[in-house]
Amino acid sequence: MTILEERSWRWQGAGGPAGWEAAWVRTRELLVPVVPDKRFAFQSDPHRGEIADGAAGLATAFYLLTDGSAAAVADVRRDQVEELLRPGAGETDGDVVRRWEERLRALGHEPETGADPVCERWRVLRTDFGWEDDLTVIGEVLVRQGYGLLAGLGSVLADLRGTF
Repeated sequence: MTILEERSWRWQGAGGPAGWEAAWVRTRELLVPVVPDKRFAFQSDPHRGEIADGAAGLATAFYLLTDGSAAAVADVRRDQVEELLRPGAGETDGDVVRRWEERLRALGHEPETGADPVCERWRVLRTDFGWEDDLTVIGEVLVRQGYGLLAGLGSVLADLRGTF
């Protein structure tokens, strides 16, 4: 079992809707072959790092695009995920994160108080690490910047070029 596969079960959490589980199954199918164990050597926090946020962001995108619809997770295309991630006219990164949260609420989740695994992971993804004028290096680790969702999902989508 790879590090990503093993950790992804923790990132997914226990229980939750069937669509959440299906989204994680598809996320693992896509990411396990392309994220080598050596990438985890640079992760200081196994539960909140860029890979964790990227995997959870992809699973959340799959969930948002399929839950409550007739679409299957396997049928979700990359351009649909990218469209969900893309800011609309006049939108900021924060607006994109709020739009995702509104969609989660429409699916019956209460991010502030929900104890379900979707809400628990969402509270991590919506973290804003802020922006520095210059990238700062502490030791040899680049300080994270921006929203966990956007930075993480952008990173794993780069890993998945041409795969879905």
